[in-house]
Amino acid sequence: MIKLSQLLLERIDYLQTAQSLVKKYKLKSKIKFGAKHDYGDYIPETDTILLNRSYPNVKEFIISVLHEIKHALDADRLGWRKFKKKYDQAGTMAVHQGKDPHDDNKWEELAEKWAQKEYRRKWSKIFK
Repeated sequence: MIKLSQLLLERIDYLQTAQSLVKKYKLKSKIKFGAKHDYGDYIPETDTILLNRSYPNVKEFIISVLHEIKHALDADRLGWRKFKKKYDQAGTMAVHQGKDPHDDNKWEELAEKWAQKEYRRKWSKIFK
């Protein structure tokens, strides 16, 4: 049975790792736990990355953080209001096509491709 101290240590490690990755990409996004979706969420209004408390493995965790970092980079580049407007428009377009507003959102697809590529290119040898 896992002790509570081990769980807290794991969360602290997740938090520290996510914060370190955010800094590597020259962002100031806050990291919190409590995502609504399977792996993570980005809240542009508060520049906050929300993560889940557990992941199947370290690779999935790192890719999830990178995915949300891509959203933060886009919001930083465009401004959070413009990013949110474009993101919401893409979700609306997906709905009009009978698709899911989150899973079929082009911003989600771009962030996922970027995260996978970034993981392979920079982080796969560090986080196995």
